[in-house]
Amino acid sequence: MLQRLLILLGLTGAAVGSAWLLLWLSEEPATRQASDQRVPDYYMEDFTTLTMKEDGQPGNRLTAAYLAHFPDDDTTELQKPTLEFFRAGEQPLYIAAERARRQGDNDTIQLQGIVRMWQYDEAGTPTLEVSTADVRLALDSEYAETEQYATIVVNNATITGTGMRVFLPESRLEVIEHEKTVID
Repeated sequence: MLQRLLILLGLTGAAVGSAWLLLWLSEEPATRQASDQRVPDYYMEDFTTLTMKEDGQPGNRLTAAYLAHFPDDDTTELQKPTLEFFRAGEQPLYIAAERARRQGDNDTIQLQGIVRMWQYDEAGTPTLEVSTADVRLALDSEYAETEQYATIVVNNATITGTGMRVFLPESRLEVIEHEKTVID
């Protein structure tokens, strides 16, 4: 009788152990799949932020359709961002992109896709229009660069070339490989 009871307990234990093992094995892929998905820890939609300079004057304003922060690699991704840079004695300069990405606390933003930069005079007439792609923008030094093709329209001149550097505090643009300049 004791022998039968031990066999019964052993078989019951094996059945419970097998059931637990099957359950554990079937849940493993679902757990792994969930951890592979990028899930933001916070996001914002249709927002605007204003950064102030040390002297209390506005520095830049960022607006975007969507922002999401991903804790797995500490990146922030934006959809349709537009930056407005305020400079003393000058009209604001605008930079817009299809997407943007920032890694951690780094002050460099990768503007991705088509990137436009423009500025108007007091009357609302465009004084600068730039069209390019994939720009690295250093916010603290207000410096931007790209290795892509760029078209720059300043007043009545159109300048084209590959690669560009922009020094915002100096209001200076450099084309790395100048293609041509057309004056209307």
